[in-house]
Amino acid sequence: MKPLCYIPAIACFSLATSSFYAQVKKGDTHEFKAVYDSTYGINIYENLNMGIGGDSTRNDHKGYALQGWIEDFYPDGKVLHKGYYIDGQMKAYKNFYPNGQLEREFKMVDLSKSGMNIFYDDGKPKSIITYITANAIKEEDYFRTGQLEYIEEYDKKCVYYLQRKFYTLNGKPTSLLELVDTKKLIYTSKEYYDNGNIKEEGQLVFNKSMGDYQKNGKWKFYNETGELKEEKTFSRGGDEGE
Repeated sequence: MKPLCYIPAIACFSLATSSFYAQVKKGDTHEFKAVYDSTYGINIYENLNMGIGGDSTRNDHKGYALQGWIEDFYPDGKVLHKGYYIDGQMKAYKNFYPNGQLEREFKMVDLSKSGMNIFYDDGKPKSIITYITANAIKEEDYFRTGQLEYIEEYDKKCVYYLQRKFYTLNGKPTSLLELVDTKKLIYTSKEYYDNGNIKEEGQLVFNKSMGDYQKNGKWKFYNETGELKEEKTFSRGGDEGE
């Protein structure tokens, strides 16, 4: 029965976006240093976001759950936050840096899927995240230069990886994991040294019962100069040579 309650809510949201400036309410005022975290950005509103697992609600100054569009501000009058609330929880919002640059934007795509884009203060992308039923099933993070730092993507039930890849600031891979057999859940895996040379490579198998990725088949191990050091054969995590 619960999802039915959100159908009119999303319909109302679509109508409300077309008349935002006519209905916007004034909210609170915050100093930048009070709302900004050097690692996570302006994340003080995340606990109000049901789409990513938040379970808190926001009330107005009279104690009632917020409804409709609201804006929060910095002390100089610049906009910090624009959010659309239903029963005190956000369905869509934007946060801004003091310079006016968009810091993040969140939107609900449907009853279960949503997306978050986070930016650096110069406008370059920092994170692109897709959620399904509050689980982050895909996340891309970027360095300030615009270079991809890592990408992690799960299946729709958020049980096992589809891919997981990490890169250095200059674009060299440090760790690569990619699903190549969706039925047997077999992956190719490569790890690299800091100098960019390959360290080890082989296949992993995801063990559902243990929730673990295990070495399987022939693996190759290299020294830092790139020369083959040894080969080992594994059977779901165990070294057959042992």
